[in-house]
Amino acid sequence: MRVPVSAGRTRNPRGQGERLRTTLMDAARELLLELGDQDKLSVRGVTARAGVSPNALYLHFADKDELLTAVMIAGYTELREFLRAAVPDGVAPLEQLRAFSGAYVEFAARRPGMYRVLFMTKLREGVPMPAREPTPGVDEGVDTFNDLLGIVTACLPEGSDPFTQSAYIWAGLHGFVALNQVIPAFPWQSGRDYVGRMIQVHIETQVGQR
Repeated sequence: MRVPVSAGRTRNPRGQGERLRTTLMDAARELLLELGDQDKLSVRGVTARAGVSPNALYLHFADKDELLTAVMIAGYTELREFLRAAVPDGVAPLEQLRAFSGAYVEFAARRPGMYRVLFMTKLREGVPMPAREPTPGVDEGVDTFNDLLGIVTACLPEGSDPFTQSAYIWAGLHGFVALNQVIPAFPWQSGRDYVGRMIQVHIETQVGQR
């Protein structure tokens, strides 16, 4: 339940309220990295990390779920904008897929903390998920997968299963970047080489079999 603001409360100076909202979201990201589970996050934990009283959170978010949604949407939006900027128009779908996949690896390397919050934190129940029949605009995270699905669909011949192939590619990309983060001393091949081989296995062989 949102805590009502007292009528006699002094209005924050311009910009101070937005700074507090950002501080709360940053505190939530830090705790998610430490806890690894959205269900373990608490309002008291977030506000203590932010250095404010628990009631301060309700000036910006209705509850913990709304805070978590804001944190995740902000991260997915950043990722999606990065990926979309990397994919050129007017080139073959396979080239778009290589660009998308390469950018995914690059984003994880540039923003490892953000990546772990988005894809290495256990999600709470009820979060929107991708579907075989995509509906745009439901959630930025879902739309990021839908962007991948659209490219993969354009790569494959009619009668294929682009949803499953997109899931394979996402899982392959995630495995590569996650293992790079936790075992950096392993002699990994370059991201470019990995992406090329993965696309060859999951996409180009599918095209060649038709």
